[in-house]
Amino acid sequence: MNYLKSILLIAACVSMTTGGYSQKVSMQKPGAQQKPVQSARMKADTNDPNKKALDKFSKEGVFNAKTPPRQQSPEEVSAMNFVNEGSKKGKTGDYEGAIADFTKALDLSKNPNTYIKRGYAYMVAGNHGAAIKDVTDAMAMQDSIPMAYFVRGISRYETGDYPRAKKDIGFFIRKDTTNPIAFNYMAAISFLNKDYMAALENYNKVMKLNPAYPDICTNRGMMLHYFQDYQGAIKDYDEALKIDSNNATAYNNRGAARLMLKDMEAAKADFTKAISLNEKYANAYDNRGRVKQALGDMTGACIDWQQAYNFGLEASKDLILKFCK
Repeated sequence: MNYLKSILLIAACVSMTTGGYSQKVSMQKPGAQQKPVQSARMKADTNDPNKKALDKFSKEGVFNAKTPPRQQSPEEVSAMNFVNEGSKKGKTGDYEGAIADFTKALDLSKNPNTYIKRGYAYMVAGNHGAAIKDVTDAMAMQDSIPMAYFVRGISRYETGDYPRAKKDIGFFIRKDTTNPIAFNYMAAISFLNKDYMAALENYNKVMKLNPAYPDICTNRGMMLHYFQDYQGAIKDYDEALKIDSNNATAYNNRGAARLMLKDMEAAKADFTKAISLNEKYANAYDNRGRVKQALGDMTGACIDWQQAYNFGLEASKDLILKFCK
């Protein structure tokens, strides 16, 4: 098969990590229809980039103890003591313990900031329904608290309510333009809405605010790839690999960019490295199969596509039926 034709016939798959989702899309020319290859709900864990950032934000910006005002009722003093104890636990990542202390505080004295702290703890612990309720209760007591919109927006995103998540996070960003987590979620929402230019702009803001934000280089590289800036994408993937040399997604995505630049051997090496780091990486098998196809190794291509299909990439089935005996 003609070398260039084989590349254009089967567009390379690149991956991004946003929130609790792993997005895998087939990259084509701008203006071509974008079809998600796989968009699977994944269990949140400590490896999720936003989870890492939110845990860090817990320690630096949310769970800070406060000195009680001079004039308080005995109940309010006791409540503040529980809030401070909960904040200490939140800083250490003991979110369940923090929730218990904030609950004791709220039993003694209803306070919007305590609701927000407990809502944040619920959010990072994965109980998004409880988080939404807490911060909505805080809003009912005191409107326009930016942090309440931040927590509710993220929890709505994680429950799949993207339109209202966008509204809440947008409100927060208008009040606070310094939080990279908010822009990272907005980039994810833009990506899901297929507004790729907005996604790129938001990733640029994340990069400006925190160049070390988890997976930012991988995700921005994917958007540069979409706009055919393959060299720019490769630079971002290179940076991602400097931060984490075991980043299988960065290897897969760099390989995809190299494939589009016809650097086939380098692309093949990247896909092979991605597979060595994650032996069930369906996209990397699928992509390496395309390289092997372009190099005339149809037997190897079919083996890789079969592996991709075995590991859940349904799109590989069409390739197997079309090109493999």
